[in-house]
Amino acid sequence: MTEPRGQLSDLLLGQEPALRVRTTQTGLAVLLMVVSVGFMFYAGWVDHGGLRPVMLVWSVISLGGLVAAFLAIRTGWSLRFADPSLTLPQIVFSIASSAWGYGLGGEMRAIALPMLMIVMMFGMFQLQARATLGLGAYALLAFGLSMGLMAWRRPEVYRPAVELGHFMMLMLTLPAVSVLAGRLSRIRRRLVDQKADLTQALTLIQAMATRDDLTGLLNRRHMQTVLEQETQRSLRSGRGYCLALLDIDHFKRINDTHGHGAGDAALQAFAEAAQQAIRTADVLARWGGEEFVVMLAETRMPAALAGMERLREKVAALEIPLNEEGQVLHITVSAGLTEHRTGDSLNDTLERADKLLYEAKAQGRNRVIGA
Repeated sequence: MTEPRGQLSDLLLGQEPALRVRTTQTGLAVLLMVVSVGFMFYAGWVDHGGLRPVMLVWSVISLGGLVAAFLAIRTGWSLRFADPSLTLPQIVFSIASSAWGYGLGGEMRAIALPMLMIVMMFGMFQLQARATLGLGAYALLAFGLSMGLMAWRRPEVYRPAVELGHFMMLMLTLPAVSVLAGRLSRIRRRLVDQKADLTQALTLIQAMATRDDLTGLLNRRHMQTVLEQETQRSLRSGRGYCLALLDIDHFKRINDTHGHGAGDAALQAFAEAAQQAIRTADVLARWGGEEFVVMLAETRMPAALAGMERLREKVAALEIPLNEEGQVLHITVSAGLTEHRTGDSLNDTLERADKLLYEAKAQGRNRVIGA
């Protein structure tokens, strides 16, 4: 029973969360109008002993208007408007319908007043305070016209003194609703701002937890997790990956000669150049100090070696500005590149890459040694 019920709900309201909220809200308005139509039938029976044709016309127009709004939202036609929920048009239409219903209700006309309050409540949670204030004035005008017209046409039922009392009650309650709507609007805006601030803070915290402050690359802790996940994926799929450890040559000399500012600039320049040289599927991280690691996903050795040579050449071509006199700094990088072997642990692969890195340095630096 649960599955067919869920399918029917998806068919009526949609599956996309935002659409579902809009259709649910409008569906409630349709149900409220169905209840109002039932009350109107009852009012016709009390006032006239039966349903008058004009009441049937009111019922068809009132219910049909909200059903049309529901279909416009459910089909996505309302997405062309700034407010896909069509909140303001629905409320304007419902207020007009309520005022008309008040004029048709006869002795049962008072049922239209709480219905009006419910309609206004919909606006309180959706619209800004100024819009709700405008709707309050519009509702007061619509009901005032209905009361005045019916007091003139049927004074024996719509006694002028009673209609004046009803109108004065609306004059007191509708502004109160607007004031309450203003407070809700301010609370809603505050909640939206707080949510945006929280999202920004969470994004910053996540970046701080996973990124290196200086280079913007993944930090060692997060890269360790990425490598472990890739190792597990490789074990399941049988498709391996390659891993390279890289070290900026003579980095200590750069710091000693030109200062730590130049060293930071060299790290940043390397990170930017290396990211441009690798594929989007590859992952580059700062491993510590001047040491970096590159994971080349689903790549075998010949292709991986070509990619790392491309990276090395791009770094060697860098010209890093040192001062306003035009002095530039050139850097090179050494790398140890290895292919992860089935059955090896991640530490085995890292140790093998580390040994190849030291071999690259021993052979004169500015080179990639692969195995």
